[in-house]
Amino acid sequence: MITPQEALDSHIQDLIEQVKKHPDIDLSLVKKAIDLGKEAHKRQFRKTGQFYFIHPVRVATKAIGYNLDTSTIIASLLHDVIEDTEGNDAKEKISHEIVSSFGKGVYELVDALTKVKENQNLTLYKIIQLGSVDFRVILIKLLDRLDNLSDLKYLQRAKQRRICQETTAVYCEIAHGLGLIEIEEQLKDLVFKHLYSHSYKRIANNLKAFYDERHLAIHQMIQELQQHVPTHLLLSIQPQYFTPQTYLFDRHEIVKVLNSILILTTNAPSCYQVLGSIHTNFRSIPLNIYDYISNPKANGWRGLSTKVIVNGEQIQINIVTEDFQNQNRKGVLALINEGIYRSENYREFLQLYLDVASDNTRIEDVLRYSKTKTIQTMTPAGDVIELRYGATILDFAFTVHTQLGLRSSGGIIDNVRYPRNKILEDGMVIKVIKSDSVKTERSWINDVVMPKSRREILKHVNTKQPTKTA
Repeated sequence: MITPQEALDSHIQDLIEQVKKHPDIDLSLVKKAIDLGKEAHKRQFRKTGQFYFIHPVRVATKAIGYNLDTSTIIASLLHDVIEDTEGNDAKEKISHEIVSSFGKGVYELVDALTKVKENQNLTLYKIIQLGSVDFRVILIKLLDRLDNLSDLKYLQRAKQRRICQETTAVYCEIAHGLGLIEIEEQLKDLVFKHLYSHSYKRIANNLKAFYDERHLAIHQMIQELQQHVPTHLLLSIQPQYFTPQTYLFDRHEIVKVLNSILILTTNAPSCYQVLGSIHTNFRSIPLNIYDYISNPKANGWRGLSTKVIVNGEQIQINIVTEDFQNQNRKGVLALINEGIYRSENYREFLQLYLDVASDNTRIEDVLRYSKTKTIQTMTPAGDVIELRYGATILDFAFTVHTQLGLRSSGGIIDNVRYPRNKILEDGMVIKVIKSDSVKTERSWINDVVMPKSRREILKHVNTKQPTKTA
């Protein structure tokens, strides 16, 4: 049987081997951080009986897969050292050691991830607030939560439920909104297994039964598609199946196993050629063609999306390049690294969760926001504004800028003036009409669907309430 020391040494060696594959990461500094982490956690054990430091090592190993810098890998290794050090003098000493050995940037990341032990909500607020400035804080926290879930069975049932509820209400939704779909799916899968193990097994068995019944028909559909895509453009066609975690919040009867079909092609122009070939040979479903190459989704997903009828069935088809496929798993991180992601979009998205942490927004509003269909609209300057289905000109104005929303009297679309409660559609270009004479009223709540709009209207109205006299 492997000993705790052997298990830790094995994970450390695996981390070092992964670092060696990335020449941009400073191996000597990573080894120095490993030594510091081992020393700081040497007397600590996890509920599994393993040395505690095995957890930060696993988090750092996961982080390497997202092409992060040396500072982020080191912060992943040390993210618990301040929190788990007893006494103010000892905390100050190890904080100074982090700064002197790895720089202030690493210390700031570690400090951002250090729990406020007396207040769970304050911890969440701190992480999201600092994460809205530095994406790496959020990513490390998501990977931290993902690794902790793998050991959840060793905790008491009440604590398991609290952690799972927080995970699904906050961390899964953040991962989804940031396009970190791989992390989101793994989080949901672990939560589902722990909270509803019997339902998980039942759904897994049902999906397998559907696969056994349908896989030949699905294979025939793929063959049909292959015959109508030029060979020199086609790298692969991959069926994307539903998994049990898909049904964590959706307990409807399972009626299909195929989620979509992914077509991998050579480059961006080839995506359009493949789309043309498919639409030439198969009937497309109206209003289901989306170009996320020229206008990436807010969470960073890029590719073309369409629905067509193949062998009598409606099939969702996503067309991507290999580069898009690799970048899509990294969500907005890929856009941030390329310098084409608007940081204010990122901050506005995380503002929802700051409000949850400070009890200003109902978690139901956030979940509703994340589950509804999206549309893409544009400013006259060509900036893409992603909104929820049913959003209005007023929602558009608040998303562009709070003050624009507070002073909005309507908007112009295709040279036609509309009131601020005009419901928007995909592809619309909106010029917001601003008037200083406009007064924001509580009734505007009825004209918006975006959480930010609702929050800013209520905030403004409440601060403008006249003082009551006795």
